[in-house]
Amino acid sequence: MDSIDDYFEYAMDLPESQRQDLLKRLKQDDPALAEQLQAALDGQVKNPDFLCQEQPPIPRGDEPDVLHHVTVVVGDVPDAIAWYSKVFRAKLLRQDTHRAVFLLGAVELHLVDERQPAGLTIVRRDVAAMGPSRRRPDGVRGLHLVDPWGNAIEVIDRVTNSAGG
Repeated sequence: MDSIDDYFEYAMDLPESQRQDLLKRLKQDDPALAEQLQAALDGQVKNPDFLCQEQPPIPRGDEPDVLHHVTVVVGDVPDAIAWYSKVFRAKLLRQDTHRAVFLLGAVELHLVDERQPAGLTIVRRDVAAMGPSRRRPDGVRGLHLVDPWGNAIEVIDRVTNSAGG
């Protein structure tokens, strides 16, 4: 995270106990920044009637995360659309020259050209508890990870029309 704004935005999505843990770690690493963050958090609006966005409920510990989509890199998007349409019973949701999106059951398959990375997107409502994440312009909080084998994984807190690009 680069600034007090990043830390504040991140801290706002944490439960109070995790927010206190963050402040405690930050006091050790950067006392001045910790003081700024504490002041910003103390000055926040607490009345839920004034909050701009309702937070989704945190799932129970036994609820699995949800796979939203898998992104596959293809050499030629129009050829890939033809092949995937012929081989699988999938619904083509949208397409352009660089991307196509199919629906396979409840999971989307994104076919992209070489300009975009392969990977997968998982929905987890408590993504902020996983580590430093950022809120996108559409309001979705996301975290980008790379597994030990180099696979790109995006974790988002909810799905919107533009979730996962």
